[in-house]
Amino acid sequence: MANFIENAYPLVIEIRKRMIHFLICFFTFTIFSFQIADLPIKRAKIDLLPEGAKIVYISPIEVIMLKIKIALILASILMIPILAYYTLKIILKKQIIKNIPISRFWSVVLVLTSIFMFLLGASYAYFILLPLFIKYLYIDAVSSGAIATYSIFNFVSFVFLATIVFGLIFELPIVLTFLTKSGLIKLCDLIHYRKHIYILFLVSGALVTPPDVISQIMISLPLVLFFEITLIFLRIVHKPTKS
Repeated sequence: MANFIENAYPLVIEIRKRMIHFLICFFTFTIFSFQIADLPIKRAKIDLLPEGAKIVYISPIEVIMLKIKIALILASILMIPILAYYTLKIILKKQIIKNIPISRFWSVVLVLTSIFMFLLGASYAYFILLPLFIKYLYIDAVSSGAIATYSIFNFVSFVFLATIVFGLIFELPIVLTFLTKSGLIKLCDLIHYRKHIYILFLVSGALVTPPDVISQIMISLPLVLFFEITLIFLRIVHKPTKS
């Protein structure tokens, strides 16, 4: 862990110098995302709302708060490629990472692959996992005599955040492989702090989902599974150096 902090510190300093530019980009993306926030709200209702269920709003400001939340999340997602680009640019310019050669070509490949994996994970969640999961919960609730009336804020937030989180989950192999191969972190550190990382996953699942155990498990369990799969992959490709 000390090795990670030592290598990452110069990178953090360089990024802080560009913080004004990043904030301007984030503010611009937020304004743009707010203008199109109605689209994901309508699509979630059309694509994922079970037949017979209803969407309601229970607060006068609920819809506007939902649009603000979506705008902030979209802006954060749009910032990731920019931050990745500048991070790799700084690494190349300052030669912060010397353990592996990083060319501009492979930097572009890395960014494009990350975008592809994010879209793959988000598509898997939205088109495959969520329809099955929401329909199962709906059928289970109706069979118990409940009437499905969803708050628009809770329903769309759950769908939107679950889609984003699964996109990020699919990034784990790329991110962890890059960090370990570059020497920013060590495989033994990931294994040593595994339990701490699990707790972080559980907390993340609780923060981005409605306050129920099933939703939290739906997010945190895939994180744990993908992390373990990534560790197995890293053990296979890892070549320990002789001391």
